[in-house]
Amino acid sequence: MNVQSWCRLNHARILLLFNRTARAREILAQAVSDAPADVMPRNMLGYLDAQNGTYGEAAAHFEISVTLKPDDANTLFNLGFARQKLGKHAEAMAAFQSALKLNAGLDRAWFGLGMSLAALSQHEQAVSAFVQAAKLQPLNPHALYELGIQHHILGHGDALDKILERLRTFDPQATAALMRATGRQPQAPSAAEH
Repeated sequence: MNVQSWCRLNHARILLLFNRTARAREILAQAVSDAPADVMPRNMLGYLDAQNGTYGEAAAHFEISVTLKPDDANTLFNLGFARQKLGKHAEAMAAFQSALKLNAGLDRAWFGLGMSLAALSQHEQAVSAFVQAAKLQPLNPHALYELGIQHHILGHGDALDKILERLRTFDPQATAALMRATGRQPQAPSAAEH
């Protein structure tokens, strides 16, 4: 990264702190123009596009970044996320899997993989992905919720009950949402919970 590009990047970061997204976007675009082989300003543009819901543009930025730096697990995750939002689940899965080959501890890539697998009705594989996400982030109610949904779809009532029991210990809202989504009735607290 050249000095001018570095200065532009930091200027954009400061603008983002003050919610001046449009101006930050202009500066990042100039940084990309100044140093087209530098992935950082391009990734930041992709991230801004994703935040604004322009996932096609975000994916385009991340695709170029992956071409420039194919061993960046975070960029691969971001590409998968953008593709997923575009409904391109098979392509998203490929990006998430590539990210996981580089960093198997990237919990959000496991979660994204699970979401795409679920969208493609590959429920058994989705369970495996959500289990990995939940192992890496044991208090992540989103991973447990989606894991519970997959178990419900597959008819794994006992597994769903265990997830509800676990969720109940730290996130009553996620527990209630999962119970509503799966038609489960609240269970009376056990004697150990009193």
